[in-house]
Amino acid sequence: MSTDHKIALIAVTSNGLELAKRLQVGLGRGDLFTTAKLKESREYSRMELECGKLYEITPSLGELTGELFRTYNTLIFIMAAGIVVRMIAPYLQDKLKDPAVLVVDEMGQNVISLLSGHMGGANQMTLKVSKLIDAHPVITTSTDVNEKAALDNIAKLLNASIENFRETVKDINYRLVHDEKIGLYQEYDYKIDSRGFTLIKDLKSIVNTQGTTGSESIEKVVCITYKKNLECEPHKIIKVIPRDLVIGIGCRKDTPKELLEESLNELLETYNIDSKAIKCVASVDVKEDETAIIALADKLGVPFQIVPREEIVEIEELFDRSEFVKKNIGVYSVAEPVAYLLSGGNLWIRKHKYKGITFAIGRVQR
Repeated sequence: MSTDHKIALIAVTSNGLELAKRLQVGLGRGDLFTTAKLKESREYSRMELECGKLYEITPSLGELTGELFRTYNTLIFIMAAGIVVRMIAPYLQDKLKDPAVLVVDEMGQNVISLLSGHMGGANQMTLKVSKLIDAHPVITTSTDVNEKAALDNIAKLLNASIENFRETVKDINYRLVHDEKIGLYQEYDYKIDSRGFTLIKDLKSIVNTQGTTGSESIEKVVCITYKKNLECEPHKIIKVIPRDLVIGIGCRKDTPKELLEESLNELLETYNIDSKAIKCVASVDVKEDETAIIALADKLGVPFQIVPREEIVEIEELFDRSEFVKKNIGVYSVAEPVAYLLSGGNLWIRKHKYKGITFAIGRVQR
């Protein structure tokens, strides 16, 4: 079964399958699943799909649902909601793991966000699908119906880390819905939903134990930052750390992994950067088997990305050149061009050298 398209559309009636075909074209992707009878009928047996494939529901809808839960990010069922509830019930795990589940009636009048509205993206997909077929979106999450932002939506958009994620998100969303004063501070200007938050321009204004800025009581402050340490009251600050930073690395062959890790820690300490802000570590293709970089990526829990020398050559005139590096690997520099390329041209911190190691940091802009 192909899972190149991470949207599955499931229909068990002729009307439902027609609607599924419309959605597949409108979304530009998605695999269709239907009954053997419909799949083998004259009308559909030779159907050519532009954006996905047509599969038979086998051996049963219930068992297929379990497989789809494991292999697709979004499931769109075109059938009665009661059937869908019974089908998905045995496979529910966790709001951070379950796929988005939508239910659409076969006449395309209503689109229901049934499961994983925020983290799975079901609410956003419900709005998109509703617009495509001119249907009524049904969204029941409390922040949405109260027209407030949701911390888990912000975290998803920024691919961010939050300590004690589940409990923290639940607490902040509850406070927002109940009109408590929750501050929002951004170290950089992200385009996020801030409805319900009290915007904070200067963290230093949140300094006293009463938690007041002017006449407004601030219960908690959501702080979107890369910083490891903040000069604020820790019990009031909810740190949201976007994973935006690309660490470009150049190093000598067989560099000790301990030295590489210690050197990076020193760099992060110098700039007060939390390691949770690291999106990936990266180097040139000749370093793809460098044990120290592989170990560092594993320690940080991030990908090790490789940049071909051909791509570096095209931009290397933008950076300082080393004849020694050119002689050994065929390009004049590594850390800066790698960080530059993988951050979309936003080199944030220029190169720093440590005992045969060079780091540079790019910041992916959102």
